[in-house]
Amino acid sequence: AMNRLAKLAARWIGIRGFSIGIDDVKPSPELEQEKQNRMDSGYAKCDERIANFEKGTLDLQPGCNAEQTLEAEVLGVLSAVREAAGNACLDALPKLNAPLIMALCGSK
Repeated sequence: AMNRLAKLAARWIGIRGFSIGIDDVKPSPELEQEKQNRMDSGYAKCDERIANFEKGTLDLQPGCNAEQTLEAEVLGVLSAVREAAGNACLDALPKLNAPLIMALCGSK
């Protein structure tokens, strides 16, 4: 009886999505385009900050010199881009996506 139950449980888990296929982790073309747009926008903001730094017109943050201010601002922009891209990925995934379910449940 236990052997049949183990086989049934394995088949149920396989059907319900606790196995991962390439389609579960491959982003859609729309998501790829959205990610690229966000990255292009973020890189443009970073380029603007770098240009201001090179011209000497970068507004300094309190207690920071120009290099520290540039580093902080670029890191902030890139962090926002990463966060926005991650949120876009989460929004694009279906609710029953197996890797998403495993990540939310704390599976390793």
